[in-house]
Amino acid sequence: MKKLTIVALVAMLLLTVALPANAAIKATSVEIRGSVAGNGTTSWTNSTFAGFFYDIDDNLGTETLTITTSGGDNRTIAENALSYTTTGQPKLLKAVEQKYNSSGDLAAADGLEHFEAGKMAMPSGYYTIIGWQAEKYVAIKMRANKLSKLLVEHGTSSAEKKTMTVGETWEIGGGYTLTANSIDAKASPRQVWLTLSKDGVKKDDKVVTSGSGSDPIYTYSEKSLCGETDVPILVTYVDSVFAGATTDMVQFRYTWLISPTCTEVKSSDVYGSLKVVQTSPTLTLNNSETTMTLSQDSSVDVMGDIKLKVADNTTLRYYPYVLKTKPGTYEVRGSIAGNGTNSWTPASFAGFFYDIDDNLGTETLTITTSGGDNRTIAENALSYTTRGQSKLLKAVEQKYNSSGDLAAADGLEHFEAGKMATPSGYYTIIGWQAEKYVAIKMRANKLSKLLVEHGTSSAEKKTMTVGETWEIGGGYTLTANSIDAKASPRQVWLTLSKDGVKKDDKVVTSGSGSDPIYTYSEKSLCGETDVPILVTYVDSVFAGATTDMVQFRYTWLISPTCTEVKSSDVYGSLKVVQTSPTLTLNNSETTMTLSQDTSVDVMGGIRLKVADNTTLRYYPFVEYVIEGGTTGATPGTTPGVTAGVTPGKTPATNVTVTTPPVTTTTAVAGQTTKPAAAATTKKTEPGFEAVFAIAGLLAVAFLVLRQRK
Repeated sequence: MKKLTIVALVAMLLLTVALPANAAIKATSVEIRGSVAGNGTTSWTNSTFAGFFYDIDDNLGTETLTITTSGGDNRTIAENALSYTTTGQPKLLKAVEQKYNSSGDLAAADGLEHFEAGKMAMPSGYYTIIGWQAEKYVAIKMRANKLSKLLVEHGTSSAEKKTMTVGETWEIGGGYTLTANSIDAKASPRQVWLTLSKDGVKKDDKVVTSGSGSDPIYTYSEKSLCGETDVPILVTYVDSVFAGATTDMVQFRYTWLISPTCTEVKSSDVYGSLKVVQTSPTLTLNNSETTMTLSQDSSVDVMGDIKLKVADNTTLRYYPYVLKTKPGTYEVRGSIAGNGTNSWTPASFAGFFYDIDDNLGTETLTITTSGGDNRTIAENALSYTTRGQSKLLKAVEQKYNSSGDLAAADGLEHFEAGKMATPSGYYTIIGWQAEKYVAIKMRANKLSKLLVEHGTSSAEKKTMTVGETWEIGGGYTLTANSIDAKASPRQVWLTLSKDGVKKDDKVVTSGSGSDPIYTYSEKSLCGETDVPILVTYVDSVFAGATTDMVQFRYTWLISPTCTEVKSSDVYGSLKVVQTSPTLTLNNSETTMTLSQDTSVDVMGGIRLKVADNTTLRYYPFVEYVIEGGTTGATPGTTPGVTAGVTPGKTPATNVTVTTPPVTTTTAVAGQTTKPAAAATTKKTEPGFEAVFAIAGLLAVAFLVLRQRK
C-alpha cells in the first residue's frame, strides 16, 4: 500500500511538471489596436500601436503611421496626408552571441561563414530586422525594400531548444528540413553530420562540431535571392551531441530561418491605398493618389492588414488596427515601461477593454518597481482597478431616440430605472481582466460576460425564415414560429429556449409598431431578480409567396452565469481589496520580481513580459489563441495594383476580441483559492529541463521504494 501511495504521489508530481497552465484566451478573431485619435495630426509608433512590430529584448521597431485630417467635418484625409515609414535596424544573431560574445571579442565573428561584413553588408554576425505592414521581416543586406519573412527566431528559452534522435528529420519551416544523419562520439568535441533539404530536394550537407568545439554554428545560404548573392537563410547552433546506449541525440539552439522568397518593394508600387515614394534608406509610402474619408461607423483600408476603425458617433474618434483571423497565438501588448511608477489604461494597453463608439473603458493597471536593481514589485505596489459605465442599448436608441424623447423608454419592459438601477434603456458595461462584461444592476462585483452586442452594421442583421431556429449564444436559441401578415403592423410569434428547454414565448410587432423590442429576463442571477439577459429588435416581417421571413437587429445577450467578486478573493497574484463602487485588487500578499527574460503572471490572461536585457524593460500583455479551422484573412498587398478605398463596415462585433459563445456554468472566472506560490514564470513553457525534473522525481521514488523493501 505504501509503495502504491508513493507511486501515485510521483505520478501526480509528473503531471504537475508536464502540464503547465495556459493563460491564453480563446478567440475567433483578435483586433490589435492603436491609441485613439481625433481631429488634426496624429502619429503612431510601436509604443502607441501594438499592431506594429516591436522587439522588447533589443528595443527595436521603427514603423510609423502619420495622419492629418481636414475638411469641414475634419473627416477627410487629403492626398499626401497619410504616410507610413519603416527602416531596418541591426540585430545580433543569438548563435553568434553565444559563441563569441562570451569572450567579449565579437570581432572574432569575422570568420563566421556567410555573415562577414561584406556579405551581410553590416557588422559581423548581425542581420537587419524591419517591421513591414505590422509584421516582422528581414531586410536583405540592409536594403529596406528587399524583404524576407522571418520564419523562426529562437531565443534563450529552454522551450526553444530542438532535440532530435539520429535519423530524425526536423521540419523547420518554409519547406526546409534538417536531418541528423549520424554522430561521431569518438571525436573531441563530438560531431554531427547534417543534411538540409528544401521541399524534399537536398540542398546541403555538413559535419558540425558541438558547442564546445571551434565551429558549432551551421549556416546555409541561398546563392541568389532578390538579386543578391550568398544570402544567409538558416543559422542554427549545435548545442550538444549525446551518445546513448541505444539512441544518439543532437540538440540545437538559437535557430534562425528566413523565407526563401522575397518581396521587393519598388518605387511607385501600390499597396492598398498607399504608393511607394521612397525605398532607401527609409521605406516610405503615402496616399499620394487617394483621398480617404473617415465616415462614421466605418473601417477604412490603409494597406495589408492595417486599417482604421471609426466610431459610430458624431464626434470623430478613430484608431489604426490589425485584425487577426488565421489560426495562431497573438500577443496584444501595452506600452513599454522601465524603472519607477507606470500606469496603463485602455489608451496605452490594447489588451484592456475599450468601446470606441461611446469612448468607454476604465481598466487601470499601476506598477511601481523598487529594490537595488529596480526589478522588485513590493507588496501593494501593483494595483488593478475597474468600474462600470452606462451604455444605451442600440434597440432602445433605435426605437426612442429618433423622436428625441428617450424618456419614453421608461415603459420598456425590464429596463426601467428601478430594475436596472440605471437610467432607462441603459446597461452597465465594464472591463474585467481584459475582457468585456456587464455589471449587473451597476454592481461592479457582479459580472456577466457580454456574449452578443450587435451594432448598426448591416452585417449584424439576422434574417430567419419562419420555422428556423437561431443559435444566439450561451445555449439560448430563438425560433420564429409564425407571422401574422394581416396585422398592422405585422407580428411574429417567437419562442426562446435554453439548452433545448423552453424559457419564454411572445408575439412581437415589427419595427413600425409600438413594441418591436423583445426582452427576456432571468428571474434570479447573482442574487439579483429580474435580470435582463436578451434584447433584440424586430426590424421587419416579410410575407412571401412561398416563404415568410423575420429580420432582427441590435441583438444584445449576456451569459446566464455570473462571476461574483468578493472581498479578499484572490485572482492570480492579486487580492480583492474593494468591491464598490470601484473594483480594486492589488498584490497585498505577494512580492513579484521582474527577472530578465521572464513572463510574470498578474491575473487571468494579464501578464508582464520582461526583456532579455540587463536594462529593465517590460510591458503588460494578453495572449489570444485562434484555433485551427478558422478561415484566415487574405492580406491585400499586391504591388502595382491599386485597391479602391471603400469604407467598409465594422467587424461583426464592436469589441477588441470576439470569443466563441460561452456555454459553461462556471460561477467564478479566473479565481484561485490562494495566492500563487510563485508569481514569476519563464517566458515560455518548460522544455528539456522538464525531462531532467521528471527523471529526478523517478529517481527519488526508486530510492524510497528500495529502502522500504
